[in-house]
Amino acid sequence: MYNKFFYLLFSFILIACSSNKTQQELPFDGKYYTIDLDGKRETSIPLSSIFKRVRTIILENSDSCLIGRLSDIQVYSDLIYILDSNKAKSLFVFDMEGKYVRKIGGIGGGPGEYRGLYDFTLDFENGVVYLCDAFNRIHKYQLDGTFLQTITIDASDSQATFIQYYNGRLYSSQLWLNKSKDNYMLLEIDPDNGKVLSSSLPVRYNKGWNEAFYSENRFFMSRANNPPRYTQMFMDYVVSIGEEITPYIKLTGRFLTTEEDIESFRGQDHIPVNVPNIMRSSKLFKMNFFVENDDIITFKYGHMSHFYVICHKKTGEVKLADYLSNDLVYRNDRKGSLIQFLFADAKGAYHVLDTQSGSDFFDNLKNAVKNDEIVPDLDKLEQLKQLDEESNPIVFFYEFK
Repeated sequence: MYNKFFYLLFSFILIACSSNKTQQELPFDGKYYTIDLDGKRETSIPLSSIFKRVRTIILENSDSCLIGRLSDIQVYSDLIYILDSNKAKSLFVFDMEGKYVRKIGGIGGGPGEYRGLYDFTLDFENGVVYLCDAFNRIHKYQLDGTFLQTITIDASDSQATFIQYYNGRLYSSQLWLNKSKDNYMLLEIDPDNGKVLSSSLPVRYNKGWNEAFYSENRFFMSRANNPPRYTQMFMDYVVSIGEEITPYIKLTGRFLTTEEDIESFRGQDHIPVNVPNIMRSSKLFKMNFFVENDDIITFKYGHMSHFYVICHKKTGEVKLADYLSNDLVYRNDRKGSLIQFLFADAKGAYHVLDTQSGSDFFDNLKNAVKNDEIVPDLDKLEQLKQLDEESNPIVFFYEFK
């Protein structure tokens, strides 16, 4: 009886521990890319070296689909899913011609309604949309907008900020309110009930940073890839998402942000975030505009000081450039034409141009159109001439070679 009691107790503890597995270390025994950020930089690299043509998608602009600032974009089955988490706080669906199709859910407190959206992800196999809401709530809808259910992530003292569905699993990037070195950045969630199945990536892989300062960062990248990728602001790694979290890219360089730099960001009073300290830093951090296909990986890296990286996957050759020259849109090399790739699939990458007041990049485009500095075969050029600050953002699709 005595031995049976302890056997049952041990079994209970084993089951309890296995219900939330943890992966404390990244395994470096497999293949991954190493990118040295200290390499020689070119002034610019033409986009025509990666893409063969560009297509203009002008989003319909009506009272039903007014977008303040496009936060994220994903494309599936000839439909464009667009998140505005700032002004409209909604997820819109357009077709590939830019015609408005529907909105998924709506603002409110009832079933299928949300308070404020952080992120969304698509389950391509089962035709489900997941919306990441406040208070760790994840709302599930069919692709036609039919509400299915709401689950709550079982992780107290935290907030899911970004989510990714992949291969029957739902992953959430978690911001912890109770700060600890034992916090994990990445949780695997049961998509049916919100239970935490596993935890990975301790915050030490992000130099101990676990604060609500993201700028325009999107932590899940290469979403349509198999598998998708993940990184955070100060990580020296990009990892692949799957049953085990594995290194995909390792960044090296003299000017990467260190743990000591992180402490200086907090300031002498050790408040959680000293934004001016971060904004003034000349150290390297923050990856944006990640694009990947079978041949290349490209992204923008850095904050105040930034540049673009192109890695050729088959040879491992890495090129660095101050900027990517948009020679598929502009006749002349224009440094001011920032490329903002928010999504890529096997066909190409989607660049978004904000039209709101104060957008230097939209002004740059308008001036180029006015001065006949646009390539003559750019489609919908006449419609581009009619756009103004009240228009919805413009989406440019760059087709891979």
